[in-house]
Amino acid sequence: MKTIEKTLFTFYELSDSAKETARENCRLNFEFAWSEESLGSIKAFCEYFNVTLEDWSIGAYAPFDYKTDAENRHFRGVKLKTINRDSMPTGYCLDCALWFTFYDEFKRTSDAKSAFNDALYAGFKAWRDDMEYQLSDESIDELMIMNEYEFTENGEMA
Repeated sequence: MKTIEKTLFTFYELSDSAKETARENCRLNFEFAWSEESLGSIKAFCEYFNVTLEDWSIGAYAPFDYKTDAENRHFRGVKLKTINRDSMPTGYCLDCALWFTFYDEFKRTSDAKSAFNDALYAGFKAWRDDMEYQLSDESIDELMIMNEYEFTENGEMA
């Protein structure tokens, strides 16, 4: 029988090059947090206007795309006084990007469909920005520190 002894390190204890290795390895197995909530927020916003989100694609560091069935008929009769700028129908923070943008643009332009399109763009952009942040060194470092990951001297996860 053979006994192998390993010395394990916290993220703080790693050399700079080992920290970079740890970050890259963490990114390889990374799953985005909050994607279901982001999509739910966007769908709830669309549903408020009886608009269907038909298709979408999103990823970090890439253009996002989406398709709805939004037409002028969905926005006939929409009045600014009936819109709550602080609406949080899902309780998720992406609601703010959608409703703040919609309200502010509708107030500025009086064009509900255009405000809807601007808000939807802002919502998808906020979702993508969050994905990009989650892949940042700062966020990855925080993830590894908070979860008390341990590493070998060269930054490989133990």
